[in-house]
Amino acid sequence: MRRLLFVSILSLLLSACATSHKPSSPPVKPKLNIADTSYLEQGKRDFQEGFYKRAMQELLPIAVDGNAEAQYAVGYMYYYGYGVTQDTNVGFFWIQRSAGQRYVPAIQAMR
Repeated sequence: MRRLLFVSILSLLLSACATSHKPSSPPVKPKLNIADTSYLEQGKRDFQEGFYKRAMQELLPIAVDGNAEAQYAVGYMYYYGYGVTQDTNVGFFWIQRSAGQRYVPAIQAMR
């Protein structure tokens, strides 16, 4: 009985893999809307003025949404411990994501 169930599940999985799909188009970068732009600008101002925790609150949601500049800023703050507990692994993660989108400061930081 178990063998029959295993073979059935295996054949279903293999048939699902065998179906042909059109190649998907390359991912489209999400466009930055006006609200995100204001959060990004506010986050940059907060960082420049030394309000690091507030800057993180402004920038993290935008970074999660895929903005390369915000990802780099969040990575930088984690890497050096500005406004958050220093965590170089998390910082590297965010900087690497930003560099993957060809954000020049992040690429330079990766070198």
